[in-house]
Amino acid sequence: MRRASLRGAALALLCCLPLAPGWAKGPAVLKLQVQIDAPVIKVGDLWGNAGAQAATVIGPAPPPGRTIAIEAGQLAYIAHLYDVDWQPISGVERSSLERAGRPLSRDELAEPIKRSLIDAGAAQNATVEFADFAPVEVPPLSFPQIEVTALAYDAAGERFTAEVVASGDGMPQERMRLSGRVLQMVPAVVATRRLQPGELIAPGDVQMAQVAQRRLPGPVASALSQVVGQASKRAIVAGQPVAVADIGPPMLVAKGDTVVIVVETPGMYMAAQGIAMSAGGRDDVIQVMNPLSRAIVAARVTAPGKATIAPGAQPLAPPVRPAADEVAN
Repeated sequence: MRRASLRGAALALLCCLPLAPGWAKGPAVLKLQVQIDAPVIKVGDLWGNAGAQAATVIGPAPPPGRTIAIEAGQLAYIAHLYDVDWQPISGVERSSLERAGRPLSRDELAEPIKRSLIDAGAAQNATVEFADFAPVEVPPLSFPQIEVTALAYDAAGERFTAEVVASGDGMPQERMRLSGRVLQMVPAVVATRRLQPGELIAPGDVQMAQVAQRRLPGPVASALSQVVGQASKRAIVAGQPVAVADIGPPMLVAKGDTVVIVVETPGMYMAAQGIAMSAGGRDDVIQVMNPLSRAIVAARVTAPGKATIAPGAQPLAPPVRPAADEVAN
């Protein structure tokens, strides 16, 4: 009875002890698809249950964002070298290792280039626009140092070419050649939503933004006070700079409205009703038709439903004469 107790205690003690290096829990299992986030490859990256040397470094990892494949013959050699209990069966086994990475953003590269361009004479508010941008990959959590080693700046053509080096921990030094435009930015009012013709512009419909000057079609509003309270003369797309020509006073006369047309001179005042052939705001010149004679005149809008005609102005379209049979009747 005492011997059985001692034997049980000994077995319990053995179960609590760590396994010796040579005692593996079964054969190693090859990992077919591996993603690593380190500059080196370890034995345990390739196999599960790799054994005592699982943490041993066997070589450098691929650059961030790149993938390498280790074929059966090389895997067998590594397994033998590091005492991994694994052998190829078919001879076509392979392990694919992908290094995690993230692309360098445009802003990360543009900012140091912009500083170099300003030193070379570009405007303080200039911005950089890349041509054929193809960023390199860097470790996911790294913020590498960006250095502009050479710069060519054509101020007249607003173009540049830059040699850039990116370096940081856990990544090889990356050299890039980047080119593009140097854009002069100006403040402009842009629409925050699509504005329909004749729509009154409220404060939330527009905002200030920096816009490339070379891309402006003409004079644009540069202050919110120029736009808020005005009406759009034509459709304005969201994000589009508001052109000065595209806004004006709110519409006081809509197309088809009955309009009081006035002719006024010193000592004379005449008024008649007409039909607006087009819409208009204050001081806009619109076309108004006399519903009886069908004559069309140009009139300047002065108030809601009211327009004036200059004394002596000629009709844009002459009156329509009645037919002969209408006169006979």
